[in-house]
Amino acid sequence: MLICPICHTPLERKEHTWECIHHHSFDVAKQGYVNLSMKQKKQQGDNKEMVKARTAFLEQGYYDFLKAQVVKIIQSYHLKTIVDTGCGQGYYTSAVSKVCDVWGIDLSKDAIQYAAKKDKLGQYIVASIFSMPLQFNGCDGVLSIFVPYATNEIRRIIKTNGIWITVGPGPHHCWELKEMLYEHVKENPMPNPKQKGFSHEEQKIITSKQWVDDVWDLLEMTPYRYKSPIDGLQRVKACTGKEITFEFVIDVWRKL
Repeated sequence: MLICPICHTPLERKEHTWECIHHHSFDVAKQGYVNLSMKQKKQQGDNKEMVKARTAFLEQGYYDFLKAQVVKIIQSYHLKTIVDTGCGQGYYTSAVSKVCDVWGIDLSKDAIQYAAKKDKLGQYIVASIFSMPLQFNGCDGVLSIFVPYATNEIRRIIKTNGIWITVGPGPHHCWELKEMLYEHVKENPMPNPKQKGFSHEEQKIITSKQWVDDVWDLLEMTPYRYKSPIDGLQRVKACTGKEITFEFVIDVWRKL
């Protein structure tokens, strides 16, 4: 499944390393993941604070209904090998690892460390989703949950007739949060119904209204945290709890 990010030949698992025929070697960290990123900057992707905030929110179960729906779709298409692109700290990946083989990929070392430590069934890799160290036509399915669509790379790694599951915000996702942040609130746009090289199989919109005690943790998970007016941020900071609409658009695509 894995290929060397340097010479693109297959990697073989040794005891504590992954190694190719040209002797490029990559150590397996004590948590179980491998760093195959060719961009060795000190900080890439989410930092520890962002991972901590996202984890604090997700582990309260607000998005469990989405996680269950994703697993249900994977099982309905009888997928055996999944790649979770932009897997973060493995909230969805760890659920998928219980029903099939899964590879979680993210550029954030902090997120991957957390995911690999918590989930010993999944395989976790530090790498860019736009340059994945994975073989051609190597997986049955791909997940893209709240991440950019790396369409070309996904088309490369997925088998013919393979399934690509994408998840994004629905029109009314976090509506009440946005009402606190902005004077005028707009619906989120629906996703593009076309992806090059894929046929559109189905679309689901799922919704759940839930009481959220720590609205600030929710805000920290969203892009609104960094592009909202100061007075709006102060209103959220002062909020002691609110009923929030969680709405997601799930699209299923099949590789042509």
